[in-house]
Amino acid sequence: MKEYSIVRSKPVARLYYQGSHSHPVRRTVLVIENKKHYFKGYEMREGDVVRTTISQTPIKSYSKNRIAKIGQCGRRLRKRVPSTMHTRTTYERCKLLDLVTRGV
Repeated sequence: MKEYSIVRSKPVARLYYQGSHSHPVRRTVLVIENKKHYFKGYEMREGDVVRTTISQTPIKSYSKNRIAKIGQCGRRLRKRVPSTMHTRTTYERCKLLDLVTRGV
């Protein structure tokens, strides 16, 4: 299996992705390529499936226009966030240290 290097600035992406599911699914991705309309990376978390090693993780690409807004997500997330922020995206980039401290 070929290993790719992750991007240097804020390599961890946390988001809810509206793929082919009926509702947005939580994802955590180690980004290896970031373009204007999509990004690609190691999928560390997909819903309740958590992968702990790089050898277990698939490499997937994500279209940025399919990332869910806060208003499209579940009731628990919408209740935590003020209604004025429901039109904001769930896409968040953070440092690698954040992946270690907060977890996947």
